[in-house]
Amino acid sequence: MSPVKKIALLLLLVVAAPLFLSGCIEFTLHLTINRNLTSDLDITLTMPRALLALEPELEEKFLREKKEELARQGFEVADHTGDSMIGFRATKKLQSVEELAGLSLARDMGLEGRDIFTVEKKALTTTYYLDADVDLSDLIGEENNRIFALFPPDMRFLLTLPVRPLDHNATSITADERTLEWTLSLEGGNHIELAARVPNPSAVILGIVLILLLLGAIIAAIYLRKSSAGARTGKKAAAK
Repeated sequence: MSPVKKIALLLLLVVAAPLFLSGCIEFTLHLTINRNLTSDLDITLTMPRALLALEPELEEKFLREKKEELARQGFEVADHTGDSMIGFRATKKLQSVEELAGLSLARDMGLEGRDIFTVEKKALTTTYYLDADVDLSDLIGEENNRIFALFPPDMRFLLTLPVRPLDHNATSITADERTLEWTLSLEGGNHIELAARVPNPSAVILGIVLILLLLGAIIAAIYLRKSSAGARTGKKAAAK
């Protein structure tokens, strides 16, 4: 595309943006911590087809590169498109949230080489602490700053927990207090804080087993007492 046509298209896009670029680029990272202490990571990245008409290289050097990079790290990647949007969805099962720090996603969030989660494990509970300053400039890439400055993306981090959090600074939280959402900005200031304590599955199972054993012992003691009382009553009746 010639420079003149690109400038004309850019001007048209700026004027018509409210009509057909509603939402513009959307990036959502959803991390779910399960009761068995494994985690599920779900990433969605989409953008308007109209934007690709302005910057065709976005599809090749941004969408495709991100898809391939995630696929190499074991993500299941699938196209996530509609009539006006194009993009992908990537999912991955993690054995623990500590694995998040080893993914390229940590670099994209400006957290490479850092412990994103601090995990405190005890006999009965596991406590998660999240204290991070997210920087998404590496995710976008310096070469894309111009287009993203014109059309700021909708970027969010969601965290679903099996319990209510002890503390957090989320932008919003669902009614059941299980899913928290942080709105992210390319301009920085994305400080995320969270503390949550989850019962250990083994401790829960052990507790259930102990309760069942205790109930069994009580029932057995009652049964033996009644049997002994019945036997004594029978002997007295025979003696008479």
